[in-house]
Amino acid sequence: MQEEQLGDRLHELAEVPPSAAPTGRLLERGRRARHRRAAVTSASLAAVVALGVVGVAAATSGTPDRPAATASAADPRLELVAAVTKSENISYRLRLTTATPSGQSLMTYEGAFDPRTATGYVRAPQDDSIMVELLIDGTRYMGAERPQSPLPADKGPGEKYGRYGQYPGKFDHLSIYGDADTVVGAAAPDPAALFKALKALDATVTRKPDGSVHFEYAEQSDKGLTTTSTAGDVTFDADGRVAKIAMTFQWQTTVKGKLQSGTVVSTLQLSDYGLSVQVKRPTDVVPAT
Repeated sequence: MQEEQLGDRLHELAEVPPSAAPTGRLLERGRRARHRRAAVTSASLAAVVALGVVGVAAATSGTPDRPAATASAADPRLELVAAVTKSENISYRLRLTTATPSGQSLMTYEGAFDPRTATGYVRAPQDDSIMVELLIDGTRYMGAERPQSPLPADKGPGEKYGRYGQYPGKFDHLSIYGDADTVVGAAAPDPAALFKALKALDATVTRKPDGSVHFEYAEQSDKGLTTTSTAGDVTFDADGRVAKIAMTFQWQTTVKGKLQSGTVVSTLQLSDYGLSVQVKRPTDVVPAT
């Protein structure tokens, strides 16, 4: 599965129509250079070949109206492709924080998710409650639990702690994922969407001296009245999977007739890939819309 996903993304990177991945060419060159590589598992072979063994890793045949496209083996986008591919279809623990540039915390989400079973949870502490989302085999429950710290004097009355709303339909992701077609959604917390989003936004992608991958992009919305500039860094764990995505958003808008601006820092940390994610259905459940 990882080899198929990697092949698809190499074609996306080269901007050619979907077709049979150039796996044969990649693997043949990999065999010729095997003495330069340590043994790897078959599942990650294509990623290793694409990143280090092949001189022109993403070489694809051209078409009459589109010449052949290539990507250098030193291209950091290839490293991002491989890391994202290895981070898909496997469970993980997550921690997502948002803060001001000075470090003042805005929101913190902690949880775990298994995309293969559509099961997971996320908790977000507030001053008067802990917001909780549960996903069990695609069924979503949302509720609130009592915080451990004492409640503020003006908070608490009327809150039904421990009661969860069960939402109709089936879901394949936690609601904090946002829109998977945007980088914001990709960093909260779906690493598989990051590559697609950066490509769509024509982001600049470079490698930093510490081995992490840096990206920058800018976009406009609201008929040009809102501008967002984003810079981010992706770091990898020892297995080559996405470990952290740190992003800084700088925005300004004149939608309401006056200039408003701000900066938000978002950090997503992913760990414990492959852990067992089990979620118990709450006992106090009511229908939700």
